[in-house]
Amino acid sequence: MFSKAGRLGLASAMIVVLSMIAGWWQPALALPEAVMLEAPPAEGFYLSPKLRRLVKSHTSYEFGDPDAPRHSPLSRLEFPLDSWWGGLEVGYGHPDYSWRLELMTNISRDTDGKFKDSDWERPHSPGVLTTYSDARSRLKPSLTLDGSVDYSLRQHMRLPKGLDLRPVVGLRYQRYTFETYDGVQITRPEGQDDWRLDGVLGGEYIWFRQEYLQPYLGLRLSYGFEAPKTLSASRRVEIFLQGDWAYVIGDNRDHHLLRGDRITIEHTTGDAWHLSLGLKVPLGDLAFLGLSGDYLRIRTTGQHDYYAGDQEGGGHESWDYGVQVWSDQYSLTLFLEVPFSSFWR
Repeated sequence: MFSKAGRLGLASAMIVVLSMIAGWWQPALALPEAVMLEAPPAEGFYLSPKLRRLVKSHTSYEFGDPDAPRHSPLSRLEFPLDSWWGGLEVGYGHPDYSWRLELMTNISRDTDGKFKDSDWERPHSPGVLTTYSDARSRLKPSLTLDGSVDYSLRQHMRLPKGLDLRPVVGLRYQRYTFETYDGVQITRPEGQDDWRLDGVLGGEYIWFRQEYLQPYLGLRLSYGFEAPKTLSASRRVEIFLQGDWAYVIGDNRDHHLLRGDRITIEHTTGDAWHLSLGLKVPLGDLAFLGLSGDYLRIRTTGQHDYYAGDQEGGGHESWDYGVQVWSDQYSLTLFLEVPFSSFWR
């Protein structure tokens, strides 16, 4: 089911869209020519190679102690996402609608920042950190997919020349696979304030995979204006802003390699908010060069499953107390958009 924040966000978006349509809707033939937005000169299929940098980004999860009321969190793990990504987008642009499909994969392995593992293991003293470790982290082969379609409302609405408003429907999928290695763990003995070195965690010791499936709804606002003649004689500069909300289905799998077959799994649901701001300028009459900045905020809750390894006597437990999975992702993307028509010129 949708979270409370998600329901409020979806309702607000629907009210805004319906209000605009109610105030501006008119049959296209009834609008004066001066009000109609000119069709953009570029139309047809395009190919767009991309380079992306994630900055100050992470994906994390935590869970509470089901046997001790108010003891949450019991454990929290934080994985850094700052890394380089490369990929390709293919799409089709039209004055009235468009579709696009983007595939990205990591092109750097080591992430900036450290993996952090924190535990609050004393039920009688919740909130007192007892064990902490950090380590280097790297991304194994990971990927993101993003596909969407949109529809222009300009033929039905009174919009200033150059302005376009498009509802967007899409689907995002993210799969991140991490390895942590060469870590250090410290502990705080009960009754003491000082920390002591508990051990050096050499080599690889945690393998973690996280997946997010995100069907989304949103709005895209763009403004196009004539480019300087030095850039292009026929194409336009475009500034765009997109906001969308997604229902999120999440899945975690965490394998503690130093503890045999010990595995923890989280199945969660929640929502995500995404905002994108970008600029696209023509390079002559052959291509466009663009830059966009994005923020994606994911929040989910659900069920935690614990499978003890052979070294810990085996067994399985499942609970939902204090289970949270979340991610904040900031990114900058540089892209080159090449219309297919440019290849035959």
